[in-house]
Amino acid sequence: MALQGIERVDGLDASLEYYPTPANIVATIVFAAQMEHGDIVGRTVCDLGCGDGIFALGAALLGAERVIGIDVQSKALKASRRNAKLLGTEFNTDWVLGDVSSLEMRGNVDTVVSNPPFGVKKRGADLSFLRKSLSIAKTTYSIHLAGKKNRAFLQKAIEDLGGTVTQIETFAFPIPHLYEFHRKERHIVNVDLYRIRMNDGE
Repeated sequence: MALQGIERVDGLDASLEYYPTPANIVATIVFAAQMEHGDIVGRTVCDLGCGDGIFALGAALLGAERVIGIDVQSKALKASRRNAKLLGTEFNTDWVLGDVSSLEMRGNVDTVVSNPPFGVKKRGADLSFLRKSLSIAKTTYSIHLAGKKNRAFLQKAIEDLGGTVTQIETFAFPIPHLYEFHRKERHIVNVDLYRIRMNDGE
């Protein structure tokens, strides 16, 4: 309920494929991450490509010790800061302006939660986020387009990066009319949530 009241952002760069994750999906993911695996409470959690900060905020509300949100768009981070203040989580959330590829946080992050670009506008954009996630954290939760071919490709890429997929859950993900090239007011796509553990992190 708290996440449903945050400020969502629009008017962002279409090439970055920012699609806001619905509050109910975020709540389901972070709650399950804690209840099933203990990946949130007392942990350092990083949200790569945080947008309006909803994953970071969800982790903070659930009891993460420290939360870091990173995004390349200053407009998104301004909304994240306002949202943190709205929810009273400004004291354990930090917001970083920058490209995830330049991020260096090895050993300082327990869990990454991320809804990266789907890689439709810029091929391989989702893999770039995934590569960074696995390099900085023991555990990653990452959302990607569903589909048999994409799943096989990502599982192979994750193995090559030294990770193991421990869980995949599929969600119906609504995409609102955000950009000029969108023809529908609302479009539903299936996405897969991957839980990934680094093999040396067990």
